[in-house]
Amino acid sequence: MEEYELTSVVVEGLPKSYILECETIDKLLLNPGRKLLGIERQRTAFDATVIWLRAMQNEGLFPEESEDICTVTVLAEAAGHNLPGALATVLSPRYQRGDNWLGVSRFALARGGQEAIVPFDAKVNYLRMHSSAPTWCLIDTIATGATLSRALEAAFANAPRPERILMATPCGSAEGARKIAAVCRNNGIDLILTHFGAIFGLWHDGTGLPWCHPKTIFSGSRRSEKNRQLAREIFNGIEGFCAVGDCSANFFAVAEAKEILAREEQEFNWKLPIDWR
Repeated sequence: MEEYELTSVVVEGLPKSYILECETIDKLLLNPGRKLLGIERQRTAFDATVIWLRAMQNEGLFPEESEDICTVTVLAEAAGHNLPGALATVLSPRYQRGDNWLGVSRFALARGGQEAIVPFDAKVNYLRMHSSAPTWCLIDTIATGATLSRALEAAFANAPRPERILMATPCGSAEGARKIAAVCRNNGIDLILTHFGAIFGLWHDGTGLPWCHPKTIFSGSRRSEKNRQLAREIFNGIEGFCAVGDCSANFFAVAEAKEILAREEQEFNWKLPIDWR
């Protein structure tokens, strides 16, 4: 299995949290990062998800019985990571309880005069919670936290509440994670968060999660310091250049993902290097 570094971090307002680093995560977030698209990104995301789940298992956070753990796929990013397949890989030859599905769409709200970041809310469009277990595994990007907050509120209202949620965010902010943590705390649920690569600052548009944002938190490992410097070179130190762009488009709508990147390059007047590997 690929070697990884799992660093425990203490962040105000967050429960037990980790930053997970490895070569596979570097491919997703930095090199080639925004230019890793389609099926190659799906394969890499799956490998990173397997590494995360093995790390959680190695930390003793899995229940003893495989029937006591399930996945909750939040559409559409978790589908790109093949979360249930990743858990099945880690548990094999045992098996998990089953997968559950949450379809959520978020939308921007009008920003008030006192708000530094564009606020978002979300609507739950689809919910299938037929295989709930005491431990849930989730994976999703966290920006403002609106999507996951609404998704979890709906799930808790329509299924037995879990005792613990193991959640990974391939690219996530502390601001949004605090909102999700509050929902879990208010429902008496133990939330354990793992951030891939870093805990990213949130750009004022409510969507951008940049490496070069002044509020991005690094683990302090040798890999993280190398990545911090490489990110400055790739993104020219620009505080608003997102590490991932639109995650669903990166997996399933490659032409759209390229258009999003082109608009971002125009906005910040900086083109990502053609090849920085």
